[in-house]
Amino acid sequence: MVDFEITWRKEVFDGAPQESSAASFGTVGINFRARKAASEQEWFEKMAGLTCPIPIQITPRFEPNEFYDAGDAGCAFGPITEISNLMKGLGAGQTLEVRATDPTVKVDLPAWVRIQKYQLLKQVDDRYLIQKN
Repeated sequence: MVDFEITWRKEVFDGAPQESSAASFGTVGINFRARKAASEQEWFEKMAGLTCPIPIQITPRFEPNEFYDAGDAGCAFGPITEISNLMKGLGAGQTLEVRATDPTVKVDLPAWVRIQKYQLLKQVDDRYLIQKN
């Protein structure tokens, strides 16, 4: 499926006696031949040419004052330091939303929030809304 060649093409609904919704979409019949990659290296080279990176921008869900995306990092791998620095920059009553997909965060972050005497206002899926008192 790395290479292919179209060997036949025809407007398949031209002159057809029955009506078809496919005809109104310009449906075309084709034959094609595919060949398997000669090597794993060729496969990966061809596949690399097919990729199209799509930038993903993670956005807040709760309308916080600040937003931090920890991604898949657990609390032990650095996010707590970043979260702490962001919380220090907030005024009383302001909020920070944290997105963290690592499963250990569900236990570690609420515990850290209690120790710091902040308030966990919401926790939905991988999102946490923390308020500075």
